[in-house]
Amino acid sequence: MTSNKNLGNAGEFYVLAQLAQLGYIAGKTDDGQTLIDVIATDEETLKTVNIQVKATGDYGKIPSWIMSKKNEQVHQTLWYVLVQIGGESEMPNFYIYHSSEIGPWLKNDHSYWLSVPKKNGEPRKDTDMRRFRPTAEELEKHKGNWEKMFEEA
Repeated sequence: MTSNKNLGNAGEFYVLAQLAQLGYIAGKTDDGQTLIDVIATDEETLKTVNIQVKATGDYGKIPSWIMSKKNEQVHQTLWYVLVQIGGESEMPNFYIYHSSEIGPWLKNDHSYWLSVPKKNGEPRKDTDMRRFRPTAEELEKHKGNWEKMFEEA
């Protein structure tokens, strides 16, 4: 069983490898310092994007990613690459989202979750944890769309 830290590290390195293979210049930031895990630049246009990487081991079903309250913030230059890691011999799936797509979704979903009482009727307690659960259609729209980051940067 892979730990969450190892899964996160694997996701970041998969993203770095994909960006390099696509011809972008990319580097990893210090672990856990900011919302930014990877900084990438288009060599031709010098457009630079900040990337938050989230990885999940949910494979073979519609995946979800664990996030936090800080991910509700929208930043013009922040992108998310959501990585769905499968087995050792499988390439992961990559889903590219702008923070303006993730932040409001998390905020609305969390508000709804808080408004629905537990099965025993008690109110839910607020936490910083969030879970991003896109539909299969949303995922397909965002799958492998790396160029989107640099077109809109």
